[in-house]
Amino acid sequence: MAQGDLVLEFLEILQSLKTYARDLFRCSGKIRGSAMRLLMFLHHHVDEDCPGIQPSELGDILKLTRPTITSLVNTLEEQGLVERLSGDEDRRVVFVRPTAQGTALVQGAKQEFSRSLEEFMDYLGEEDGRELMRILRRALVFFEAQRNVQERNQEQCGN
Repeated sequence: MAQGDLVLEFLEILQSLKTYARDLFRCSGKIRGSAMRLLMFLHHHVDEDCPGIQPSELGDILKLTRPTITSLVNTLEEQGLVERLSGDEDRRVVFVRPTAQGTALVQGAKQEFSRSLEEFMDYLGEEDGRELMRILRRALVFFEAQRNVQERNQEQCGN
């Protein structure tokens, strides 16, 4: 197989995997996509002692615009999955945190996702599963190194 064909095949497989990963990640619950990502992030980063995370921080971390975050939080709040709390010292400061219902939804989605991945690993078998993980970790190291080089080059250019 020619190098160009290998590159195109790799891109096709990545695109297909992205589509299937989205399907796999969709839980049977009532939210999908960015809303689920936001809820999962809150679930994993807001504990009992924490009042929540400010919407502007969520946007920065999740790489979503302010209007998108506002819309997602509004939708999740309407569904009873997150709540907004005002800051103790400054009432203008708003924090977002998952509700008990939101936490339960995330836990259910994680169980569903885990079941799907277990089925996939059973399909591959232990040897192929370990080989796939070894190759994926190696690919991740490569792509992270490439990103670091690009970021350094951008900093040097003044971007």
